[in-house]
Amino acid sequence: MYAQGGYTGQLLRVNLTRRETRIEALDPRLAEMYLGGRGLGARLLYDEVGPEVDPLSPENKLFFLTGPLVGTLAPSSGRYCVTTKSPQTGMYLFSICSGHLAAELKMAGFDGLIVEGKADQPIYLLVTNEGVRFADASHLWGMHTFQTEDALRRELAGRGDAKVACIGPAGERLCRSACVLSERRAAGRGGPGAVMGSKNLKAIAVIGRQDVTVHDLPDFLRNVSEAWRRIDDTPFLRQGLSRYGSAISAGLVSETGILPTRNWQTGVFEGVQGLLPRTFREQVVLKDVACPSCPIACSKICRGADSSISEGPEYETLYAFGSACGNGDIERVVQADMLCDQWGIDTISAGVTIAFVMECVQRGLLDSKQLDGLSVEFGRADVFPELIRKMALREGIGDVLADGVELARQRLGIGDDSFAMHAKGMELGGYDPRGVKGQALVFAAGPRGGCHHANGYVITAEIASGKWDRFAVAGKGGLVKQARDTRMIFDSALYCAFAGIAGGLEVAALLLSPAIGRQLDVASLERLGERCSNVERAYNVRQGLRRKEDALPGRLLREPMPEGPSQGQVVDLDALLDDFYAACGWDVATGVPTKERLESLDLPDIAADLASLDLTSLGANGTAQTQGIEEV
Repeated sequence: MYAQGGYTGQLLRVNLTRRETRIEALDPRLAEMYLGGRGLGARLLYDEVGPEVDPLSPENKLFFLTGPLVGTLAPSSGRYCVTTKSPQTGMYLFSICSGHLAAELKMAGFDGLIVEGKADQPIYLLVTNEGVRFADASHLWGMHTFQTEDALRRELAGRGDAKVACIGPAGERLCRSACVLSERRAAGRGGPGAVMGSKNLKAIAVIGRQDVTVHDLPDFLRNVSEAWRRIDDTPFLRQGLSRYGSAISAGLVSETGILPTRNWQTGVFEGVQGLLPRTFREQVVLKDVACPSCPIACSKICRGADSSISEGPEYETLYAFGSACGNGDIERVVQADMLCDQWGIDTISAGVTIAFVMECVQRGLLDSKQLDGLSVEFGRADVFPELIRKMALREGIGDVLADGVELARQRLGIGDDSFAMHAKGMELGGYDPRGVKGQALVFAAGPRGGCHHANGYVITAEIASGKWDRFAVAGKGGLVKQARDTRMIFDSALYCAFAGIAGGLEVAALLLSPAIGRQLDVASLERLGERCSNVERAYNVRQGLRRKEDALPGRLLREPMPEGPSQGQVVDLDALLDDFYAACGWDVATGVPTKERLESLDLPDIAADLASLDLTSLGANGTAQTQGIEEV
């Protein structure tokens, strides 16, 4: 047993090329410095996948990682983190998914699974306490994700109740925004599904029987009760999220005029009423669903167009296939959500790419002939099913759109990049930073591109806390840094960030200390979060990222918001970056972590690595991959 509780003390390494496995001890120093999940994944990726590695080559690796709270009674801790080099951005990528697979991996005896190499034919892995089986997956290749999971659970029923992570046809065809799906939950963004597909790995099935232990069970159980009490006493969680899910954000975002509409042309959507959960709950929600060990139940099973059933949509899907496409029909959003999950493609990437095409049509830059005869116009939600199918199968215009909005723009020969809504090749989440300035830093300087939360979630603080002027620039760097480092702890312990609203790092310390047998407090967790965040940044710097890559689409910088409560606003990104870099202790001219800051965080080896780079170079690999681009 591992010296500390909360961990099994073992990592399972699987080489698909040689069909070999190796059990490795989890270095206690790594657990101490990086905790688990996202933080540990960042360090392992930094050490094992260098700047020369193509994301879709056998040399890239997939790290499926749990955290010290996974498999325990801690609320909202049923999550795992997938870390890899992104085929969509060419940079660092992590993606988090909920469900039972994480605890099952711990019960099989492992804190994480490392997948490397490439199989010579489609396979799936079966991980149990007895070892790993390399199984033929040719009968699964081509199946939707729901079909794949159902087939594997039936196939393995005699051995136990298997928990499955798999890819769909989009991953098989190396769509650079393909997801990994578990129990209809997606590890989305950035293309981890394409990395699985590049390795001929259709699925991972896990059956575990080992108990998950903590260091001090009585103290831990007392603190679990306190965490549950704080969740119950937080109205936003118990009265908002529990009833309406993350789609509840649509109302607040709409009221402040930052709901991206018709490809971000405005922040005001006249059809928003159809997208508000207080409106659509009675129309489409069938039941509330909770992640393992979660008292919140923010997930919703919904019925959409053509009797489609989806677990969702959460807010980001609601925006991407709703307001961004000029669509107020919630049933069409539910249908698109289900189809993306089945085919295995990221909903934000798919929706935002379609919205871009709709604006190209609006501008007269594309016509139906170039779009396989489809009428891809704002408000035409009936086109979603066919476009999603084409994207997942790389068929016709779908092959052009399959890798996200920036590569689509290049392939279509659209010279104006100001309205391709991405950062570093990853499509933006659903908050227009013209009306909430801290969010500009979340998008522009985030570790995985245009993600809405990896650099911290600041929307609530800026809009609803009453402590911030949402239009102000001053102080937003410090706000985002603090939110970033806090989010890192939740993603590394693998504790839901929604649950983390109830008590923040104080509750994280209460749960982690008796779980792992090491006394932690808010200050020590903030330092740990900052360390892990700097490893992420250093990885991208090593890829070539500098200040100029911390960019946003020109629309947000030069086109004032045309109407609504945020009318007239643009983003002053240079001033925001100055503030953020200073707060982080990074060089303001380049955005590179300084030697002094890295060494103060016990990262002298990374400081030495960065010191060997040409930090004056402005070229970067940390942007959307452009190999083989052809205009159509």
